Amino acid sequence: MTDNGLTGPSSSEEQGAVPTPRPTGPDAGIDFIAGLHADMCEELADLAQRCIAGYSDDRPVSASLVRSRLTNALTGAPPVLAVARDGQGVAGWCAVRRPEPGEQRARLWGPVVDPAARRSGLGRRLLQTVVEAVEWPLVTTDVPLDRDGATDFFTRSRWEVLDTITVLHGAPADGLLGAVTTADIDAPEAYVATAARRFAGLEASFTDSTWSRWRDDARFDPETVLLDPPTGSLLLALAQKNATSSELLLAEVWAADEEVRRRLIAQAHILAGARQVATVRAVTRLDPTDFVTHGMRVTGRCHTFTLPGER
Repeated sequence: MTDNGLTGPSSSEEQGAVPTPRPTGPDAGIDFIAGLHADMCEELADLAQRCIAGYSDDRPVSASLVRSRLTNALTGAPPVLAVARDGQGVAGWCAVRRPEPGEQRARLWGPVVDPAARRSGLGRRLLQTVVEAVEWPLVTTDVPLDRDGATDFFTRSRWEVLDTITVLHGAPADGLLGAVTTADIDAPEAYVATAARRFAGLEASFTDSTWSRWRDDARFDPETVLLDPPTGSLLLALAQKNATSSELLLAEVWAADEEVRRRLIAQAHILAGARQVATVRAVTRLDPTDFVTHGMRVTGRCHTFTLPGER
């Protein structure tokens, strides 16, 4: 869940100014959007949900999730957002979430293109529009290898693979939820910051803001951050539901001891049962054995990409 990297924005970008659109081709229909109002978030979420349906990264997407993932948690700054419209509504969008204080890179979301508009060049025009509008080094969100043409799209656009992520799915479990959560302790911010320093290898300037960044996620709940106080370990789980599906995402597992990691993963599956979600999903850059041992299955892999020279 952590993004790395930063080059300083210009003074106008620090104030949330929207760049002037650049023409990207005849009748491109691409405009920059100044704010994430409710109707816009609904449109972005609806298109995103339709685009990921049936792929390994298929998961519940809601307007509140889009807002929280595109908006800076610490500064409240809106994204650089380019939207293409046709007569039917939003045909595609692409966004850059500005770097948080202490980050070295901004996060690219998209391009997300209506299936009916694929292979029209719209995705490339959207990508070009936002890349030319920002000054920060960029890293993409997870790009599934099973999505037709997605990795080729970034490779042809001269982006380079930065990392590989494994996606796993499992089923909720019955049992007694015995883990301590951040809702049960005093000063959870300090616990999480200490765990970030010990287990996650985050930059020192970034660890103390970890709790604040997590709390800004629309899926965050203090009762789904599972702790092992004797070792200072934790598991961050995020529950998400929309009108059609639900899941518990195991987003971070921070523990040095194998037994502790597996115990936290087992407790997360019991938590999923208690929350009555349909699926348990995990994403990891590390060896997925601890998840597989608990019965989760590998359902896909993703790459993240960056532009040459921005590693």
